[in-house]
Amino acid sequence: MLALGAVFSWISLVFDYRRFFSSGGRALELSGCTVANPVVTPCFYGAMAFLAAFAWSVIVLGSAPAAAVGRQRRLQWLLVAGTLFAWGNLAWTTYSFFRPRPAASPFTCPPVEVPVNPLLAPCFYGAIIFLAALAVSLVMLRQREMRKPPRS
Repeated sequence: MLALGAVFSWISLVFDYRRFFSSGGRALELSGCTVANPVVTPCFYGAMAFLAAFAWSVIVLGSAPAAAVGRQRRLQWLLVAGTLFAWGNLAWTTYSFFRPRPAASPFTCPPVEVPVNPLLAPCFYGAIIFLAALAVSLVMLRQREMRKPPRS
């Protein structure tokens, strides 16, 4: 699940960067752009979290059984944080999508970016993948703890 999330998030980030650069943005330009630099968007931080969680999961899978349980628990905290972050961003996207917008007038600029439908937003899919990864992690930890011999 985390490999899928990492690939999805980084592909989404590549598309965001392509859109940013094609609109005239420069690598270190953080403001005054028609399209936001992806480094200041939640997508960038979600992609970093997916990459970190995937790397951490590889470490957990390669760990000795005694160390794996503790590492798995710490990974779960990252997955909880990623899940809350993604669902929070989705809530903001949903709010932005349904918020009434003032009608355009001859004296105002048109909105730069039209709010995206929340069900089509990358954070919707990222939130689902983070939640699924958290569920898989919980099941794996529970199975590991059930197989652990009791202390005497």
